[in-house]
Amino acid sequence: MAAVPCASRLLILLTLLSGIGGASASQELGLIPQQPIEQADSSLQRNGWTPLHGLAPEPMDRQLAGNRLKSLSACSGTGQGFCRYDYQRGAETLAVITVPGPAAQGVVLQWFQGR
Repeated sequence: MAAVPCASRLLILLTLLSGIGGASASQELGLIPQQPIEQADSSLQRNGWTPLHGLAPEPMDRQLAGNRLKSLSACSGTGQGFCRYDYQRGAETLAVITVPGPAAQGVVLQWFQGR
């Protein structure tokens, strides 16, 4: 198995443990818990969000995510399948965390915005 970048894994873990994000901004962003990430990605891009510049996920992350979305940052590699997708719109940033859903596709677990 390939080495897993510790910084990416730690960032995902801290994000998950923080309890930030989710329901309060769901109407503004159009995100819905348990929504397939491919649908969430399309909706976000229609609303002006673009994949964060400079993302370079490892090949193992691509395999764990099961998609080719440009917004993929990293996956945890813990066996739980947590993956993070990052977006930007102007000065705003958005991180979306997914978990495996039906048919092993990633579904939205939570999200948080920053500036």
